[in-house]
Amino acid sequence: MNHLTDEQFEDLIAGRTAEHDCMHVTACAECRARLAEARAIAARLKQAFAGIQTPAALAEKIRLQSRAAEAAVSRRSARRVVAHCRSYAAAAAAIAALIIIVPAVIWLTTPASAVAALADIHNHNISESGAFVGETNPARLAAYFREHLGFNPRLPEPDHGLALRGCCVRYFQGDVAGSYVVATPSGIMSVVVVRQTPQRMELTDYVMPNGLACWRGSFADKNIVSVRIGEYSYCAVGAVSHDYLANLLARLID
Repeated sequence: MNHLTDEQFEDLIAGRTAEHDCMHVTACAECRARLAEARAIAARLKQAFAGIQTPAALAEKIRLQSRAAEAAVSRRSARRVVAHCRSYAAAAAAIAALIIIVPAVIWLTTPASAVAALADIHNHNISESGAFVGETNPARLAAYFREHLGFNPRLPEPDHGLALRGCCVRYFQGDVAGSYVVATPSGIMSVVVVRQTPQRMELTDYVMPNGLACWRGSFADKNIVSVRIGEYSYCAVGAVSHDYLANLLARLID
């Protein structure tokens, strides 16, 4: 199957092509996942651009320079100076934009943004939007992952108050990642399965009272705990304690 090109993704994000008119997106879960992630990144960049303003002190300095120039030179020369000042203002605004946008882009594309990306996948899951599949049957979830990931991630036994709610395949730092939602008495959690090691995701070492070695981190109101099982990292994400998330992951190891 030929997946969408970058130009086709740009047309979908910009609204030049309607999603319901693109039959491939309807049929391909991988492209739907890429489209959802690209839209999330575009939304964050748009929000960063919206906050750009020329500093008040700089604007006042430009106005004073313009008035002084008009008083000291002829009308023709003054127009040239004013045009120069306006160009300076535009350049200053562009520099201000770069000061804000460049760190934002770096934050979105470096390993340090992994915790934010994991939290974003969890938020996407609990909203049940985009490519989320509301399947609760463990066998069907396993079949879905086998088809889209090529392997079956470990799933917790749905007992003792735990219930599977669905799954989703998305992109995480350039790789395809699978995730599923677990409902617990303490809240909804996501388990995201990625190839990246916890160290690469800049999570910190964490040892549970029962001796389980794992890694943890936080982003906004979401906590994250990760364990390495084979070639994959299982990352539990939710608005609950690190210990609670670690206990869920311990069930996967058992």
